[in-house]
Amino acid sequence: MKRKIENMTYEEKEERLDEILQRLDRPETPVDKLSNDAMEAASLIKSMDSTLRKARQELTGVFEELEKLKSK
Repeated sequence: MKRKIENMTYEEKEERLDEILQRLDRPETPVDKLSNDAMEAASLIKSMDSTLRKARQELTGVFEELEKLKSK
């Protein structure tokens, strides 16, 4: 049973995306499966991008606070 993307860690999403990409590269992958795999891959990429943007925003805030403390 597949886990819902929103319940997966970033690392689990990355692993799942790798599995899908490997399957898409195989010529024996059924054509009917390609569309579902592509949609799932797109959802994983969007979710991973969102996670990275959030982390970047949080880290920027932390570094800004550290700079303020440093300049006091």
